Amino acid sequence: MTQKSTVSIVKSDLPINGSDIEKMASRAVDLLGGIKGFVKPGHRVVIKPNLFAPYPPPISVDRRVIAAVVSLCKAAGAATVTVVEGVSVGSLMKRVNIEKSGTQGSVARGMKTVEVMELLGVKQAVEEAGGRVVGVEDGPRVRTAVIGGKVLSSLDYPRSVLEADVFINLAALKTHTMTMVTLGIKNLQGLLNEADRYFGHRDDLDQHMVDIMKVRKPDLTIIDGLIGMEGMGAGEGGGPVPLGVLIAGVDPVATDAVASMVMGIESPLVVGTTRIAAYDGLGTALPDLIEVVGEKVSEVKKKFILPINYTQPIDTFVTGVWPNVDIFVGGACPTCWLMAALVLPSLNKFPGKAALVVGVDPKVQTDRPWDEKNTFFLGDCALGCAGDAREIRNKISLSGNDTFLPGCPPYEQALLKLEDIMVNRGIISRESLVAKAQEHRDRFFEYYKTFDPTWKPGL
Repeated sequence: MTQKSTVSIVKSDLPINGSDIEKMASRAVDLLGGIKGFVKPGHRVVIKPNLFAPYPPPISVDRRVIAAVVSLCKAAGAATVTVVEGVSVGSLMKRVNIEKSGTQGSVARGMKTVEVMELLGVKQAVEEAGGRVVGVEDGPRVRTAVIGGKVLSSLDYPRSVLEADVFINLAALKTHTMTMVTLGIKNLQGLLNEADRYFGHRDDLDQHMVDIMKVRKPDLTIIDGLIGMEGMGAGEGGGPVPLGVLIAGVDPVATDAVASMVMGIESPLVVGTTRIAAYDGLGTALPDLIEVVGEKVSEVKKKFILPINYTQPIDTFVTGVWPNVDIFVGGACPTCWLMAALVLPSLNKFPGKAALVVGVDPKVQTDRPWDEKNTFFLGDCALGCAGDAREIRNKISLSGNDTFLPGCPPYEQALLKLEDIMVNRGIISRESLVAKAQEHRDRFFEYYKTFDPTWKPGL
């Protein structure tokens, strides 16, 4: 008879204090046999949390959960406990740095991982629990083969994770616009260097993330569902879902499968990372082969609102929607359709009539009075197009305009360039960018303080 994978669920009423969170974390691991089954005296432990952006839960894992896991490992005799993370590419290169932006209209971009850890109080909490923090961009790395990789053959991988005796994956319970959900498997994306993180956001993103786990499979996965996120996650576009649960398991695939069911997803196999990881032999995704201990899924689950691109056809918020923009789509992948949806609200603010060209060799009107200043090409496929679209692209280039938004996918780099164009044309101001960043921060800061009045940002 096939042995089942065990996944634990513990629940508490919210709000909750740090002491109670320690008990929850201990209980979740005890249901799997106890921390001493993972951590032995003298072990080097690495914990990889999800600290997506400079915002507290639900966008990032609760610092108190991280500290609780550090304390558990130290109590078991760990020699060192290192918390390693790399913030999102957007946070690292594009996000407005409020503290460093000037009062005279200058906009500073990007925050390093340790800066985010300090702002969220993670660094202080980890150090008080006996651990230390390291940003992925600051630590030593090793070029490592991906044995059995389908889309990745090697990775620039953190040495600390490779050399750790115990690797604990500490994820957040969130939806995600590109992968439906972001749980334990996707959390490993933060281990990569900036280039690998950036260019991994393509159509093969699910397989890409499964391949990462083939380098070093976590010994223990814990998912922070104290406050989950639904809707247009994983960033500030999503909305909080107070749930009060921690989910833990040795099998990372089974742990993600249970977490998705807690989010109201009836079949874990609709989640690409879960399905592919099971297919590649990294764990089980079938509920019948998973034993849930502690709370039952039925007792804690809540139907999360999924990102809109998973609930209705993506073209319904791209084509025939924006009155000020004509869009010409060729052979575009789903990721470029999603990126088009992200840039169209901005293009709709341009004076006159704007146009957006996306995908491989779209059909375009040759007799249209093209406005070279307001015609944008999105993505490498559009920029490499042939035929009539190529002639339009060449006219734009010869006119001295640069309305080309490159990339595969056209991700943060393209969005940053579009923002700069809008600022230079006076459509938006630098001050408004800083004000928008401050508004997002204030919203999540104030929300989180209702659950943890002791928390103060480490500004």
